Parts: sequence; C-alpha cells; structure tokens
Amino acid sequence: MITKTLENLVKHAEAWPREDQEELADYARVIEARRTGLYATSETERRGVTAGLAEADQGTFVDEDTVRAADTRRRL
Repeated sequence: MITKTLENLVKHAEAWPREDQEELADYARVIEARRTGLYATSETERRGVTAGLAEADQGTFVDEDTVRAADTRRRL
C-alpha cells in the first residue's frame, strides 16, 4: 500500500530533471538497503567502481589532498 504522500511525491518527481530523479532513487536505495541489508548499486556507481578498479590495476591513484577532500565531504 502506498501512502498518499509518497504517491503525490512520485507524481511531482516525474516532472523533475533526470539528475533530481536519480538523487531520489539513490535515497530510496539507501532506505531499501537499511531495511533488507542489501544495497543495489546504481549504474553510475557501477561505472565508477569499474573505472576505479581499472585505475588501481594500472597503478593510477589520486593524491592525498583529493582523498582528504572527499573524506571531508562525506562527513558533512
């Protein structure tokens, strides 16, 4: 059963830009993961992981300042 609030949100979200719809889907995946213990990655996340693994295989790594900045953003 879908709540009226969720139903209205989904209807409004249909008119949102694609990026905003993807962001909403990301939040839904996090909630689903919390409820089930399983996290389904998005296509963007899968591409990022694949690219990162390929870079690691080639020995290409980011500098420490980039890692520190990313870690800082995650903690906001």
